Amino acid sequence: MRTCIGCRRATAPAELVRVVRRVDGTLAIGRTLAGRGAWLCAGSVACVEQARSRGAFGRALRGPVSEAALDTLTTELSAEATAQRSCRRERPRED
Repeated sequence: MRTCIGCRRATAPAELVRVVRRVDGTLAIGRTLAGRGAWLCAGSVACVEQARSRGAFGRALRGPVSEAALDTLTTELSAEATAQRSCRRERPRED
């Protein structure tokens, strides 16, 4: 079980994405990346915004996180969510 730093929902890691703060201050998404990570609900821009407003990224990652890095993360997660929705629509139904 892991907990989303945005909505604080505890769930299986398969439903979450892991965010890591790199040495240069940027944020990267990946389960196997080295370093301290924070978990967010997969594809949920709302969770990113909740975590941003509470300052949860800096606490969870134990370091400063810039607004530019958070903006980039929001863009990446919204693009990922859009891609997941379009894949679901294009996949033929199995009856």
